[in-house]
Amino acid sequence: MLEYTGLMGEKPIKMCFVDEESPKEWKTVINDKLSEYYENAYIDMKTEGSKNILVILELNPTDEELENEEYISKQKDAFEKYYDDILEEIGSYNQSLIEKYKRRS
Repeated sequence: MLEYTGLMGEKPIKMCFVDEESPKEWKTVINDKLSEYYENAYIDMKTEGSKNILVILELNPTDEELENEEYISKQKDAFEKYYDDILEEIGSYNQSLIEKYKRRS
């Protein structure tokens, strides 16, 4: 599960999230999927030794978007849903591999 931890910087704004539950083995796959997001999103690899996965979403909003109080909230909600979909996809794929392996045994 992804937890929003806050904002950093100004244009681009970095929204920071932490994933405390996903297996570290998924990091590369998650990062690949994040690269497909319509905004710049990635895993902060500087935290390699950490037990958590730190995820960054970079936003480059217009001044008008920043003035909209709901802008950050909408971006956060949309990104969290996208991330949950990634985890679900990885989990489903891993489950299908386990089932194939069981059938062979």
